[in-house]
Amino acid sequence: MALNSPEAVAQQNAAMKAQLAHVTSLVNKYCNVATSLAGKELTIEEHVKQSGIHTTVVQEAHKLLNAIKGPVDTLFCHFENVAHTGAVRALLDMGVFQALPFDGSSKTAETLSKELNADKELIVRLMRNATIWGPFKEVGVQKYVHTPYSLVYLVPQLSACFKLGQRVLSRPGPAPRIFQTKWMDCPFREVLSQCETTDDTPLVIDVGGGRGHTITQIKQYTGEGIKGRFILQESQIALDDITGELPGIEQQAYDFFTPQLVKDALIYYFRHVLHDWPDAACLDILRNVAVGITDKKRQRVVIADHILPEKGADAEAAWMDMTMLTLTGTERTEKQWRKLLDDAGFTVTRTFRGSGTNYAAIEAFLR
Repeated sequence: MALNSPEAVAQQNAAMKAQLAHVTSLVNKYCNVATSLAGKELTIEEHVKQSGIHTTVVQEAHKLLNAIKGPVDTLFCHFENVAHTGAVRALLDMGVFQALPFDGSSKTAETLSKELNADKELIVRLMRNATIWGPFKEVGVQKYVHTPYSLVYLVPQLSACFKLGQRVLSRPGPAPRIFQTKWMDCPFREVLSQCETTDDTPLVIDVGGGRGHTITQIKQYTGEGIKGRFILQESQIALDDITGELPGIEQQAYDFFTPQLVKDALIYYFRHVLHDWPDAACLDILRNVAVGITDKKRQRVVIADHILPEKGADAEAAWMDMTMLTLTGTERTEKQWRKLLDDAGFTVTRTFRGSGTNYAAIEAFLR
């Protein structure tokens, strides 16, 4: 059937209208939920609910855009996206994001060229890609301004995402851990309060815990009244990168491809660590943890990571898995996680997860 035949046109029109109605209904649902929660300090359940609807709206809006574009133009999106990402990354490296005024006024390509000692025509060509659908806005001939969508790139933690791969491949250190989601954490206080502990008891060891942001949150969640130690284990290079204080957190240089240094910890915690590695490496890591477990009833492993659905993964899960593929790692389904842990000698007892997110925590005991 020809793309411009009456039948094809009728099909596309019907698809656009049906998807538009679906998206409109979802947007109304999201707006109602967002309005009802506005100004509140959200509970975990409320945050998950709002986030889940938002994710669905975004996915269905993409489907609407595809229905409007049609099959051929949708195919060419691959080339458009590559060009757009490359342009944004180059403009970040050149300093254009920092050079444009933050007060809403504009600058010309000529001015940017002089200030940044960069080729004017290159700036024009890159900005051509970066103003079609953002993040910048073109307000005149070769004249540009910031928008809310470009200003967000000035947040260091967000713009650094463009260089995550460079850091991982160029030097040893902590693997990317960029998600801060409370609902993926197991109830630490509930678990720890059930155990008799002393000041010397290792409560939680955050293995491969980066700069300590997660173990600090775990200590805060646990609260007062539970005696014991909180330990951050990382490579010496990663520990040397820590600039601030970590009150109440012990720091220990450790390579998780060697036997666990600390015996008898109640929880050995891995957050966004194992997805960086293939199964064979994960088995080595988990078997090294087992060295520290002497009480199989009290001690456990908790893995906070993605659990992919067997069917219908969302966009974030898909691109994260492709990112892990470049590092020889992988995101895993629950079936894959259970097999991995079983092969390492562990039994999964519980998973902690919420609707609308792939982030979860897996609790497992050594058999």
